[in-house]
Amino acid sequence: MRIFATLQLGKGEGVVNEVWQVGSSVVNGVPAKHAFAPENLAASGTLDLIRGESSAGGGVDSTLKKKNIHGVLNAVSWGILLPIGAIIARYLKTFKSADPAWFYLHVSCQIIGYGVGVAGWATGLNLGSKSKGIVYSTHRNIGITLFSLGTLQLFALLLRPKKDHKYRLYWNIYHHAVGYTVIILGIVNVFEGLQILSPENKWKEAYIIVIAILGGIALLLEAVTWIVRKSDKSSKLYDASNGVSG
Repeated sequence: MRIFATLQLGKGEGVVNEVWQVGSSVVNGVPAKHAFAPENLAASGTLDLIRGESSAGGGVDSTLKKKNIHGVLNAVSWGILLPIGAIIARYLKTFKSADPAWFYLHVSCQIIGYGVGVAGWATGLNLGSKSKGIVYSTHRNIGITLFSLGTLQLFALLLRPKKDHKYRLYWNIYHHAVGYTVIILGIVNVFEGLQILSPENKWKEAYIIVIAILGGIALLLEAVTWIVRKSDKSSKLYDASNGVSG
């Protein structure tokens, strides 16, 4: 089938953008979705109608650029900053010299991570509104859950009871459960996003290396803090047996 058309350009306009794709099949009279590999997404260029010149890959597709921004924001926030904040809270508070610095570091890291995550979430909503026919259900649902739980966690900070309050234990259970859930879902959703974007392998490998490093640091600190807690407990028992009030 050949389609002929006439383009009416404005004054001084001679360059138009073009994008082309090849669909794999036709279903019920409608072309099926084309592939979303990097070479497909980069199938764009410019056509100079006055000079009769064309150039392939003349510019970065704006939608792809927004997807990349969305991916980077969410990887940094939900996938890196929030796990770092959790590591700070879990391990640094074991050392008395780090009190209350660990708390402020934890809160700062989580608030910044949440803020960046909200920006990434908003970018995702914008992409979804412009791509009505394309829905990534798992990635979207996890993203909505992350935003909801992250917001609840932020408001829970304002309702944080004092250490000696009778409800502090229940608040701690809630805070830890929601926090670890957000971290796990955040990491899972980063990999979901990488699967959708299909970038070069180096980006996925780089994120795996970052997560592996954070996991290694957590394991090391787990061992160190266990030794510190055991030592503190032994010291208290020794002082009590000698009649010394700690």
